[in-house]
Amino acid sequence: MTSSIIRFAAAVTLGAALVAGIAGVQPAAAQGRAATIIGIVDADRLLADSLAAKGVRLEREKYANTYQAQVKDMETKLRAEDQELSQQRGVLAPDVFQQRATAFQQKLADFQGQVKEKQDRLDYSFQQAMQEIGNTIVTISGEVAKAQGITTVIARNQVVYVDPSMDITAPILERINQRLPSVKFQDPATLQVQPPAGGAPGAAPAPGAPAAKIPPAPAKK
Repeated sequence: MTSSIIRFAAAVTLGAALVAGIAGVQPAAAQGRAATIIGIVDADRLLADSLAAKGVRLEREKYANTYQAQVKDMETKLRAEDQELSQQRGVLAPDVFQQRATAFQQKLADFQGQVKEKQDRLDYSFQQAMQEIGNTIVTISGEVAKAQGITTVIARNQVVYVDPSMDITAPILERINQRLPSVKFQDPATLQVQPPAGGAPGAAPAPGAPAAKIPPAPAKK
């Protein structure tokens, strides 16, 4: 899963929250004002440039690199075992060979299931940490909007053109870095994860087929 995909489930959520008006900032009509005053927030920039978000991506990269090394090591062992099994095809009795081939396929399926579970846990830890940042962005956006007399805040990706004077991203980013400089990244191995729908591993491929891999860590901004 790439950083752009994960960065916006949160971005989409933020966009919806910002469009609705955040943290008690009500439309002008509800407050008896003559006009709606709009502020624009670049949620993508906040999720990319805040100190907490950078720290979360770094933590994910560390876990991803560790998992990738483990996967590579196991793949090497499985390929060697597959080659050895292939060499024994003409030596072993057909029933014995079939038993060993079946056992190998099961081992391969188990390995792929373990890789998928690690991937799911890592992604879930990442999403949980980014969600905490997203919630803080929503709260602080409301505070900055109130301080500047803004009645409605809209996400930058929801509009085609924006007057730069309407953008309040900078003061929001400054407050986020002060209030939430870091976020705890939960260890994927001990995290309680709700299994995804239909997440059971599929049928094992034939021996020698490449195994699933932990996705690469998000690119650094």
